Amino acid sequence: MIVFLKKIRIKSVFSIFEPVVTEPLELCCLKAVLDDMGIENYISDSLFGLKEPEGKFPDAVVLTGYNVAENEILNEAVRLKSLYPGTKIIAGGVHVQINPLAFHSEHIDFVFRTGRLDAFRGLIKKIADNSSASVDGVDFRLKDSSGNEVWHESSVTVLHEAEGIHPDRTMFNRFRHRTRYLDKRNVALIKGSTGCPYGCSYCFCKLLNGGNYVKSGYKSMVAEMECIDADYFWIVDDVLFTCRNDALEFIDVIKKSSKNFKIIGYLRADFILREKDILPVLRNAGLEEIIIGFESPSNDELKEYSKTTDAMNYPEIISLLKESNIDLTALFMVQPDYKASDFFNLYKFIKNNNIDVYTISILTPIKGTVDYESLESSLLTKNPEKFDFLHLVMKPSLPKPLFYLLFYGIHIRLLKSKRIRKYFISLLSGLSGEQENI
Repeated sequence: MIVFLKKIRIKSVFSIFEPVVTEPLELCCLKAVLDDMGIENYISDSLFGLKEPEGKFPDAVVLTGYNVAENEILNEAVRLKSLYPGTKIIAGGVHVQINPLAFHSEHIDFVFRTGRLDAFRGLIKKIADNSSASVDGVDFRLKDSSGNEVWHESSVTVLHEAEGIHPDRTMFNRFRHRTRYLDKRNVALIKGSTGCPYGCSYCFCKLLNGGNYVKSGYKSMVAEMECIDADYFWIVDDVLFTCRNDALEFIDVIKKSSKNFKIIGYLRADFILREKDILPVLRNAGLEEIIIGFESPSNDELKEYSKTTDAMNYPEIISLLKESNIDLTALFMVQPDYKASDFFNLYKFIKNNNIDVYTISILTPIKGTVDYESLESSLLTKNPEKFDFLHLVMKPSLPKPLFYLLFYGIHIRLLKSKRIRKYFISLLSGLSGEQENI
């Protein structure tokens, strides 16, 4: 049996620079399952120039991608069905899990409603055995009594504890010199938890795994990190710690390791303020960069997002991180109804607090969430590629050209960032090296 694992990517305006380059972690997890089953498999990812191997005819192809790739996944399924008649096409990933009906296409055979790897194992065994048995968490096509093909919709099966399956690192080892998070190079992704315990209105993470949050097992996480030859470890759990005991457990496990780690992770602002005394300890344990969703310097906006943090505390939090020598990436959002004064207030907040690295998104209702359902009638477009948080999908208060001018204008300040300049210098050096080798 042969299985292709393909990541569908859609380029954005920032793809020109590719400030973040990481391996397709979800496919590396699937590869680990297939390897364990003794099944021949290949990862395809345009970001790394990996194409389907020539001369191989797959029994199944798995397609994954973010929300912006929805149409392209469907189009790719059409192409693959024509290229490989009889091959089973499987759609999976977080966007598919919360929008399974969007992938009920005649060109797709199986649609995942779950992220459980044991469900993937079960499906591959079903295909290999040519079995008619259903797999929990997987929709599939079958013929009704009249001979017409209809979709069987599975229930959403949840994960209650970590499965203990670590992703295959073959691809990372091959391309680690290309991976980066801005100026940080040789960056391996680590995923320990499932879902999110918080309920921010704009985010779909709470919906994953049927709303059931499974926290990280830090011993397993650190054991995995010890086996990876990386300079940095980007832990992509939606939140690294939810309470003080989590952080203390993490610190204790790190101390017992013989390896020194450099870690990037996500934390909430209220956690940092509440547990500020252990920030230096976390830094000594290797936590070099924290990514924080500040969203807005306005408490009125934070209430709209059900964020439950206080923007008045943000300056102190930024200072605490600087004092602890921990890098910060601050995440902000702007609303379509922003006026010029709102853009100015956000710019002033970034400038006054001397935030070196930040990202700004346009508030975008994500398909599959309650926000999307309530705002669907007011959307300017339903083209998935426009839902990249860089396009207006709802009518702005300002004229569009002015809105975009102010939105991208705030990004210009990033050119003052030492880390951004360092990244651009390394990028240009890399391009020069490539040209010399031509």
